[in-house]
Amino acid sequence: MTSGPIENERDNREVLHAMRGGPGSVTLRHFRFDGKGAPTRFLILEIPPGAAEGSHIHYADDRNGTGAYEEFYYVISGRGLATLGDETYAVGTGDYWHAPLDVARGLANADPVEPLKVHLTVVLRDPV
Repeated sequence: MTSGPIENERDNREVLHAMRGGPGSVTLRHFRFDGKGAPTRFLILEIPPGAAEGSHIHYADDRNGTGAYEEFYYVISGRGLATLGDETYAVGTGDYWHAPLDVARGLANADPVEPLKVHLTVVLRDPV
């Protein structure tokens, strides 16, 4: 158990079933920082084989109520398929990309055995 300002990867885990409409379950790890990181959030996605974060859009005007979030992905380990707009890209360890407002994004594990582990930085923008 950690104390003080240090958090541990075992803390603040949440399992999301059918995340954003994707298949399977995704484990989400929140880095809370006692709210000091706002308006930025830091997360780790652990996507097992056969699972995905479904394709979704964060609009600048927040028309769908999901938040006006820009997202920055970094693959810690594994292999996946990233959707950005109308394109799908093979991604792996060390790859990173930006998903701007008003552009569809999603991520699926492309490995039949190994989990996909991704660091996600989410920045909340003021809706326009």
